[in-house]
Amino acid sequence: MHTDDLLPTVADSVARAKDYLFDRQRPDGGWTDRMSSSTISTAIGLLALARADRVAHADRLATGLEWLRDNQRADGGWSLVDADPPSDEHITAFAVAAFKVIDPTGFADCVARGMAYIDAHGGESVISPDLSDGGPRTWREIVAIVWAMEGLREVHIQPSQPMEVMLLPAGLRNRASIVLPGVLGLGIGQRRVLPSGRLKRVAQRLAEPKALRWLRSVMGPNGGIEECALMCALVFSGLRIAGPEVGADIQRGCLDFLLSTMRPDGSWPIDRDLEIAVTSYSVLALKECHGDLAADSRLDRTRQWLLSTQSAGFAPLKMPAGGWSWAAPSGWPESEDTAVVLTALAELGLSREDSALALGLRWLAGMQNRDGSWSEWVRDSTMIHDGPCPGVTAHVAMAYHRLGVADRSGLGRALRYFETTQSADGSFSSLWFRDNTHGTAKVLETYAELDNADNHVAVRAARWLLDTQRPDGAWPGKAVEGPPDGGTAEETAWALFALLRSGQSPTDERILRAVRWLVDAQNAEGTWRPQGVGLYYDTLYYSDDLIAHAYALRALAHWQRCASGEPGSR
Repeated sequence: MHTDDLLPTVADSVARAKDYLFDRQRPDGGWTDRMSSSTISTAIGLLALARADRVAHADRLATGLEWLRDNQRADGGWSLVDADPPSDEHITAFAVAAFKVIDPTGFADCVARGMAYIDAHGGESVISPDLSDGGPRTWREIVAIVWAMEGLREVHIQPSQPMEVMLLPAGLRNRASIVLPGVLGLGIGQRRVLPSGRLKRVAQRLAEPKALRWLRSVMGPNGGIEECALMCALVFSGLRIAGPEVGADIQRGCLDFLLSTMRPDGSWPIDRDLEIAVTSYSVLALKECHGDLAADSRLDRTRQWLLSTQSAGFAPLKMPAGGWSWAAPSGWPESEDTAVVLTALAELGLSREDSALALGLRWLAGMQNRDGSWSEWVRDSTMIHDGPCPGVTAHVAMAYHRLGVADRSGLGRALRYFETTQSADGSFSSLWFRDNTHGTAKVLETYAELDNADNHVAVRAARWLLDTQRPDGAWPGKAVEGPPDGGTAEETAWALFALLRSGQSPTDERILRAVRWLVDAQNAEGTWRPQGVGLYYDTLYYSDDLIAHAYALRALAHWQRCASGEPGSR
């Protein structure tokens, strides 16, 4: 199919995707996405409900266990993203723990099949890892904590959570970033059950009141902590082990959040949703469909809603006002979504002179790392879940350019960061999405936005994207992390849009193959199947329907503009 023949097909695809997007718009102008249901969130959430009151929550427990049963895979394991492949032994251990504690008899077959899968993929080392080198570094080692605190292993066979970090200066303790609530909640519970020396006991006793005050400060009015069921379940369980009176208000808030966010099928996602992020992505997609978004009355409410979600300051991390989070009300302000919201608001007719945008730009300026990059929450952090990120830095650089930030020094430092972090093969990693397609595409898009696509960094990034395209036109060429091989709408859209923005011809056969793949992957509803390309902590994957949809629509609409010869469409 040649370009002229493809244009009507793409026009129909774009129209259907645009209609689908507006059909999903909320009355307040925002969008609500569906994140994949999560076995780890569901299992730990159910254990928290059982610890709270088995009788009162009996129906919810039964529904949740049925969800776990129905989502057990044929190999006996459970996966990270709904029931999509592959199974994971650590995730399986969480599901097995829920069955063993809540109803081992009624779900004996699920337990047996799950344990067989664990035995075939590491056995006891999955449940009781070697702790000789210190405490947990990733979510996998929470398995040992859950099994021990639920009485499925000796209580001492769990890594100790150092809640005494609350005695450190804020700048040091905050480097734990978004995992700190879990560290504190679990640490308070462990204080009652784990042996410790005299000095540690004194430190923990002094730290606990500070930890409880800090937990209160990060809890939203809906009881949420980070809008995350997993985090609320961990904090609740740790505090309830310490006693129903320990942080009783925090326990009540966590429990309320769990009850209000449990899905009808009995599951929970990792986060409730990414409403602020996907609303911004949707705006950027619609920008490609028609030019002047500020004149579209359907988006007046969107502009006002985004403005209403700007942070008034975040005391736990000593952040000033001006940032945006991924979701309200208990999400933490962070760099990437602040940058994307600012870009979306610019497309909705606001300028950098607007007070909210000026405040947001000042907030971002204060978040830049010494090496020129941006992390999400903590400056100059080296933590695996909050370190410098090319993808985050790219979004901030594009926001700076789109809003015409006069001080170019921050942008120049970001470009030098890209030069020093580009891999030998030309690619860039991304902390919050798997593998290198997202990071590479976003950096290439940044250079294109700066009208500098012939820079050697951009040229090498474009070459890597083209070299890693699949024969069928999709990306990634090979999945190193996460779900198995195969093209995804998300990664194909990221790569296609960036290549077009960098000057790749819309009639290039490699571009046409990508366009055809996205058109063919669109379903009868006008949307695309999401895949587990998102990352929440280290290798904890999720999928999100509106991330897939918004980016696919954006890429196809941009190709349509380029192929039609629309002025300024590059």
